[in-house]
Amino acid sequence: MSVQTQTQARQPHLDVRKLLARAEGARRAGDITGAARDYGTVLSRFPGNPRARKALAAIGPSAASILADKAQQCQQARQLDAAAQHWAEAVALRPEHAGLGISLCRCLLDMGRSNAALEAVNTVLQHNPQDPVALDTKGCILRDLGRLDAARDCHIAAMQHDGDRAGPLNHLGIIAQANGDMQQAADHFTRAIALSPDIVSLHHNLAGCKTYTPDDPHLSQMQEILARRRKDDPELAALHFALFKALDDTGDTDAAFAHLLQGNQLRKAASEFDIAQEAQRFAWYKSLLPDPPKALAPDLIAAPRPVFVVGLPRSGTTLVERILSQSDDTQPAGELSVVPNAVAPLLRRLQGENRPAPSRDDLLELRARIVAGLGRHSDGSAVLIDKMPLNFRWVGLICAAMPEARIVSLRRAPMPVAWSLFRHMFSSPGNGFAYGMADIAAYMLLHRDMMRFWSDRFGAQIVDLAYADLVTDTERTIRRLIAACDLNWTEACLAPQTADAPVLTASAGQVRRGIYRNSDQSWRKYQTQLSPLATALRAAGLS
Repeated sequence: MSVQTQTQARQPHLDVRKLLARAEGARRAGDITGAARDYGTVLSRFPGNPRARKALAAIGPSAASILADKAQQCQQARQLDAAAQHWAEAVALRPEHAGLGISLCRCLLDMGRSNAALEAVNTVLQHNPQDPVALDTKGCILRDLGRLDAARDCHIAAMQHDGDRAGPLNHLGIIAQANGDMQQAADHFTRAIALSPDIVSLHHNLAGCKTYTPDDPHLSQMQEILARRRKDDPELAALHFALFKALDDTGDTDAAFAHLLQGNQLRKAASEFDIAQEAQRFAWYKSLLPDPPKALAPDLIAAPRPVFVVGLPRSGTTLVERILSQSDDTQPAGELSVVPNAVAPLLRRLQGENRPAPSRDDLLELRARIVAGLGRHSDGSAVLIDKMPLNFRWVGLICAAMPEARIVSLRRAPMPVAWSLFRHMFSSPGNGFAYGMADIAAYMLLHRDMMRFWSDRFGAQIVDLAYADLVTDTERTIRRLIAACDLNWTEACLAPQTADAPVLTASAGQVRRGIYRNSDQSWRKYQTQLSPLATALRAAGLS
């Protein structure tokens, strides 16, 4: 529903003359945005009204600018719903202004609303079909939606209209990396760096898809950039993580770990993560479902039927997704934001109404939201696999609303997971716990206790999977996993490395090696430096 239509729905009793009078009164009083809304409502009813057209043409740019300022303020305060509404109102006033439309797209992407962002960027391209930023943004949205070939075409088109921008090259590199072509990815990242050498994220991306030697010129280039920038610049975190990777490749472990510490310190300083607040949230989530409610519509099966793979990030969820995807008529969808987006309005309602638990109607609405969201990502397969790790927080609500869903809960030895978390720079702000050793240990304990709580209440829907069993007793464990998820067995399930689906996470290289046993030992190279992490894990009872 457009801004004008929303206004019309709220004021059905006002005739055109009264609307025009109110708009002109608001304009005289300095309420430019209010006047613009009323003029817009008049035009939604009578597009040819000359007074409204002339007035809106005069004040539209000013009103859009005011709304854009409000949207930016809301985004800074992380009030994303309000920000998106302000951006949408600004776009309605100036649909030809590409910058406003792209800002709306990016806000919607921050909210995990990729389909809505795609609609918004298509509106921009209707007015500005050759805008390189809009084309590049559309490519990023399509990539998030799993449409990598169409995404690549958009990035190439963006380069054709502006060949001096590093962004499309960077995004082409990400797509190549997702498809397993590390050499092509490195070539794209290298070309992007040549255009914009001071964008440190480009160096981080390049470091992730090549192996370094001590005389590698890129290693020297990164060190030179670091030497001339302020040491407390938060952007330098990406460069420190890249230098860790490069120096780890060369065997200079002391220097590598020093950069890793600095990168984590910068990320932690920029993060708003608070482990005490997180513990309070987890306690609240558990309090919402102290006992399992009666199943909702047990005779109904969502199409597609969902399998959710959950656990701590870096615990093997991508590998499990690829194993499951080798079964017939399944779709690996990657890390979707469907569940968080569906749960958020329910949590806000419960808080606002001070209710201790969701009602049956709440769960039915949550179910409808999840089914609709998954449907927007579906390719028509009978089963869709969502591997968003942090969905473990909502397992109780998922199980209560979708009794046909299966939850694969992945467990892995604490130290390898903690090390993998600490050495990785996440793009999502939702992983703020990963930048401090004590926070990692505390969050791992929260995760363990949360999954024990859900398993006690919804054990029939939850498939407990130990990573150690997966790599030591592979066939029997995978057969049990496939059966527990009500999937069809194929021999291909034993060869996840042959799956052809792209991988848009940091596991892109690892999962193409197949299942191997020594993946949990890489931390031992830094055993001395990681003694504080080992101590924190022991203190949490996780060692």
